[in-house]
Amino acid sequence: MWKKLIKLVSRKGLKRWVGLVMAVLATVAAVWGPFPTLAADTGGAGLATLSEGAIEVVTKETAQVPVENYKISQGYRFFHPGVDLAAKLGEPVKPVAKGKVILVAYDKWNYGNHIIIDHGGYQSLYGHLSRINVVEGQEVDTETIMGEVGSSGRSTGPHLHLEIREGDKTVNPKSVLDIK
Repeated sequence: MWKKLIKLVSRKGLKRWVGLVMAVLATVAAVWGPFPTLAADTGGAGLATLSEGAIEVVTKETAQVPVENYKISQGYRFFHPGVDLAAKLGEPVKPVAKGKVILVAYDKWNYGNHIIIDHGGYQSLYGHLSRINVVEGQEVDTETIMGEVGSSGRSTGPHLHLEIREGDKTVNPKSVLDIK
């Protein structure tokens, strides 16, 4: 049966006829389209209207750079799985996105005072903080000031070490955030 159908469709005359029909349909649609709908056009009668300013439109970023004033002092590479954002000591640090604090810790040989946020599918780490304002289990959003830029742990000056992790792999934060 399939062979007969393929043979029928493969006929030169049928191909030409189908092509002609398609060309005519395209021409008709281009000349007389768009086609009206079946619903009657009432010109907007009966629609509810709102006065100007009745709705406030707010656009929120879903991801952000955690510090406002910074300079990249060290980039992402093989033995440095994040970026260092040099900033003034005490500069506020906010999360890259909303999430839940899963770790608040101190490590004198590496990150110093640091925080890890779970964003559901990925995590972010904020290291070398001088101050921490959150606790484990706390929900945070992009307006939460989690801590302040510092130089705790193994550090050569005030900066924020930022890592983004997806599962057990690190991701270059510059590929996710607008870090310049």
